[in-house]
Amino acid sequence: MAAVNLIGSYNYALVALSVLIAIFASYAALDLAGRVTAAGGWTRAIWLLGGAGAMGTGIWSMHYIGMLAFILPIPVAYHWPTVLLSLFAAILASVVALGVVSRQNMGWFRALAGSVLMGAGIASMHYIGMAAMRLPAVCQFNSFLVVLSVVFAVLISLAALWITFHFRDKKTGTGWQKLSGAVVMGAAIPVMHYTGMAAASFTPSGAPTDLSHAVSISTLGTAGIAAATFIVLGLALLTSWVDRQFATEALEVQEEKLQRSEAYLAEAQRLSHTGSFGWRPSTGEILCSEETFRIFQYDRATKPTVELILQRVHPQDTAFVKQTIERAAQDGKDFEHEYRLVMPDSSVKYVHVMAHALTHESGGVEFVGAVMDITAARQAEEALRRSESYLAEAQRLTHTGSWAFDAIKSLYWSEENFRIWGFDPQLGLPDHETAWQRIHPEDRGRVVGCIQNAVRERRDYAVEFRIVLPDGTVRYILGLGHPAFSPSGELVEVVGTDVDVTDRRRAEEALRRSEGHLAEAQRLTRTGSWAWSVATRHSVYWSQENYRLFGFDPEGGIPSDEAFYQRIHPEDRDRVRREVFLERPDEGSHFDVEFRIVLPDGAIKYVRSTGHPVCNISGDLLEYVGTSIDVTERKRADEERERLRQAQADLARVNRVTTMGELTVSLAHEVNQPIAAAITNANTCMRWLAADTPNLEEARAAAMRIVNDGTRAAEIIKRVRLLFKKGSPERELVDLNEVVRDMIVLLRSEATRYSISVRTDLAADLPRVMGDRVQLQQVVMNLMINGIDAMKDVDETRKLIVKSERGKDEQVLVSVSDTGVGLPQQQADQIFDAFFTTKSYGTGMGLRISHSIVESHGGRLWAAENSPRGASFYVTLPAKAEAPE
Repeated sequence: MAAVNLIGSYNYALVALSVLIAIFASYAALDLAGRVTAAGGWTRAIWLLGGAGAMGTGIWSMHYIGMLAFILPIPVAYHWPTVLLSLFAAILASVVALGVVSRQNMGWFRALAGSVLMGAGIASMHYIGMAAMRLPAVCQFNSFLVVLSVVFAVLISLAALWITFHFRDKKTGTGWQKLSGAVVMGAAIPVMHYTGMAAASFTPSGAPTDLSHAVSISTLGTAGIAAATFIVLGLALLTSWVDRQFATEALEVQEEKLQRSEAYLAEAQRLSHTGSFGWRPSTGEILCSEETFRIFQYDRATKPTVELILQRVHPQDTAFVKQTIERAAQDGKDFEHEYRLVMPDSSVKYVHVMAHALTHESGGVEFVGAVMDITAARQAEEALRRSESYLAEAQRLTHTGSWAFDAIKSLYWSEENFRIWGFDPQLGLPDHETAWQRIHPEDRGRVVGCIQNAVRERRDYAVEFRIVLPDGTVRYILGLGHPAFSPSGELVEVVGTDVDVTDRRRAEEALRRSEGHLAEAQRLTRTGSWAWSVATRHSVYWSQENYRLFGFDPEGGIPSDEAFYQRIHPEDRDRVRREVFLERPDEGSHFDVEFRIVLPDGAIKYVRSTGHPVCNISGDLLEYVGTSIDVTERKRADEERERLRQAQADLARVNRVTTMGELTVSLAHEVNQPIAAAITNANTCMRWLAADTPNLEEARAAAMRIVNDGTRAAEIIKRVRLLFKKGSPERELVDLNEVVRDMIVLLRSEATRYSISVRTDLAADLPRVMGDRVQLQQVVMNLMINGIDAMKDVDETRKLIVKSERGKDEQVLVSVSDTGVGLPQQQADQIFDAFFTTKSYGTGMGLRISHSIVESHGGRLWAAENSPRGASFYVTLPAKAEAPE
């Protein structure tokens, strides 16, 4: 007879209890997944194992309570080792589940693999638990339902993993969302169990049942299993809640610290002008800190892009920045560069950008970096460069080098110091011994000793010495040093300057020589110098020659103004006080005064004192400076010259008188002619008046001729008297043409006497000259008489030509030419010497006096031979601007 399957039934209370346990276990799984995800290191491992144990226990408990809910009409016992093995399978499936959902990312592949493993574990737990049943029946399975139960296990595991992964975080899923997910998971998990139970069928068997290691589960045991399960899951949830509370408090503390850290970072970035950024080239996404927005002057609401950054870049740097960004995006390597930004207000900023390349989880490259506003630094660098340039130029102009050294080596030399000492900067700093060798051997020991004493006594030092350059050039150096010490008293360094004072030393030497030359020149020229202060109303400087001139002792110091005035001659004292600055020192007027002084020995000197006011840049009068010249010899020379000039004038008059004496016959003839003519005209007038009928018109005409003849005679006498006149020379504007005409009138008879033809060629526009008329008449007369004398014994044509014309360089030229015997052979250069004459009756003074007269008028007198015979005498005199009337 065929076997009949046993008909089983379900205790629906236990079924409901199993579902409730499944829901509770699912909630615990969701909560524990969050703790595993949040933990790390050993803590993560503990949470993973503990959570898997609690979750596996819940799943296992749901399974066994579900099996206990299935009631068969035969007794059923359970092999407890096999039961424990099923529990291990449940825990292992939970480990897989929590391991998958606690990852930061869960892709589809990882989710499918995890669901297969978890489903296989749950299925293994179920069928291992079924194998633990001990009953007098044979258990058979429906293959289709078994496979379907496994598929359900995998699908339910996939759903459970998805729900757990998305609701594991408290911040993502609220309480009711997590509870809803637990209900869905708790309702779905029993589906696999009861599908697997449906796949089993039981057929009674007469074979004896192996009850070794088997236990029967009573109602109390079932309640114990449920209670133990709830306790385990509750403890797991309680532990999770406590840990979450501690984590929340720690998170709040960390968030507070993070906020403070972010605030500090933002403030530090603001103070250091350093912004941060993140950039993903694949998406173009850029995240910027607040300081980065401020540096680029973009609003926080603006979405930063590479294009916006390039809009701010200076046009001259755009290509470089774009190339750098493109290369970084292509190579995925760190980059660093500097460039300029142009702000909306046209101001320019300098930025320094550094970025580090990272690989994110998706496999792409991400850059994290910083952008620093280095405008102030660049400006400071530029200012420093300018300052260093100014300092270097100032040192070059002042020939001042700077340096620093310690006890071992040189620490610093400026460029000018290298130049002063003749070292090449390219070769580096010279050591002490090399530098010492440049010091002149005679000065080396003194310099080293000075520095050592200054360091020992902890004081500054100044020492002047010589250095000898490789080419043998000697320079004078003024070294100034300051030793610096540490708090413990040890020498740190010596800093100072070296000043090339070679030019100053040479200038001082030149000044000493110049002062010596000046003193010698003042001594030779008898010229003293002085300075008088307006503020102190006292002399502040007297030269050595000034002391000697006024007879004061330099050892006694500068004399007072009163002592000075006591030296002045009493007759000149008041005049000097009026004319120099002492009466009105604030007027600042120049003065030039001559006076006499009386020395202590009674000697009298003539002094010429000249003073000049000196003002500052504001125009305020500071002092008077001037000179005092001993003009005693000049005054005496002037007196001698005056006596000599008077003697010359007297000699010239004697010469004129002598000449006039020689012309007595000619002059008598000249005077006799107008007198005879006047007598003749007088007789004619008498006849016209004595006629029976007086002819008044003819008588009047004869009377007019008498007047003209008398005037003519008077003019001749006047000219003669003028030449005889004795007196001082008087300078006036003189018409030389008029002088020539006067002399022709006086000498006409003399020329006629010797059959000499007198011709004139006088320039009509001849300018006048400044001179003494009588002296110029004497010159022309002497030259004409010499010409007449030279032609007395000549048998051929006798001509005397007097010519006037404009000369070169504003000069007037008068020439007297004759056709006489000419200049004496071999003695032409002696004709202007005193007492030289070719005449048997001459004195030899005529040409000499004429030469002196012309030179005293600033002119020149010279002679030249005529061709074929005769001589010409030429006179040039400086012309005045006034033209003759």
